[in-house]
Amino acid sequence: MPDTLAINGNSRVMVADVWVGSIRAIKLKNWVATLTLSLKKDVTLPKNATAKIGQTSLLGSQHVELAAPPDPSPVPLKDGDTIPLKRSSAYPTTEQTLASIATLLRGGGLVNLEGIQQEINAIVTGRADQIRAFLGKLDTFTDELNQQRDDITRAIDSTNRLLAYVGGRSEVLNRVLTDLPPLIKHFADKQELLINASDAVGRLSQSADQYLSAARGDLHQDLQALQCPLKELRRAAPYLVGALKLILTQPFDVDTVPQLVRGDYMNLSLTLDLTYSAIDNAFLTGTGFSGALRALEQSFGRDPETMIPDIRYTPNPNDAPGGPLVERGNRQC
Repeated sequence: MPDTLAINGNSRVMVADVWVGSIRAIKLKNWVATLTLSLKKDVTLPKNATAKIGQTSLLGSQHVELAAPPDPSPVPLKDGDTIPLKRSSAYPTTEQTLASIATLLRGGGLVNLEGIQQEINAIVTGRADQIRAFLGKLDTFTDELNQQRDDITRAIDSTNRLLAYVGGRSEVLNRVLTDLPPLIKHFADKQELLINASDAVGRLSQSADQYLSAARGDLHQDLQALQCPLKELRRAAPYLVGALKLILTQPFDVDTVPQLVRGDYMNLSLTLDLTYSAIDNAFLTGTGFSGALRALEQSFGRDPETMIPDIRYTPNPNDAPGGPLVERGNRQC
């Protein structure tokens, strides 16, 4: 009970104004008055029953009234169950009722009511149109607010999540609040410098716009011309990363350099073909002397079948039947 008033042990327990038991004990548990009731075996109440302390007579005797709430629980109240504090209360006592009647009879409330009535009358008199317009706007505002209740609910939920996120990082927030004032003071002291920097950026933008406007046509053509090679570069992107590994470590792969170079020296095997036919293919092809060294090698008795093929009469593998698939770049990008 939130307040036991003047009730004592052995006081009656009533259900629907019928005596059904008595109070066996009154104890204080965790600073809350706890009453132990003894009821007859045939008393049936729901588990969510309510308990109130009421006046049995005007002379001051009191009792505990048990009742079922408007939505009774299907589970019955059993021996050893506890009616919580939120379902316990007390009726006004005789002293409280008499004190309220005395205050009213002495005029303590009537004078205030008269003053309130006069003020309301002064506000309403002559302002019917304004009040009607205000009520119309209030109705519109309430309707718009009702239509946006889902958005308001989402905003409250988002705010709750934000506060929960910030609450778990109190140390970071404390550090920010501690370090931010000196930073703001620094910006305030450098206000003139910041203004000058902003003006300089504005002048730079004007100058850049002046020169870029004059070169806008050429810049547009350059960007248009870059579209085709960039598209072709995008097609080669899967192979570009592997090719970049050879730029700085050519002819060795960058992934194998740590395994190859482990000391101050490195072994390298090299096979050179210095036959006349190889030199002829490498250096004389396309010139007026193409085939001269090959003929000289044959004059020494070299069998043409054992020589490397003459590049002049070797078909292009890209054009030969059954050769690899070659896709030419689209010039109309």
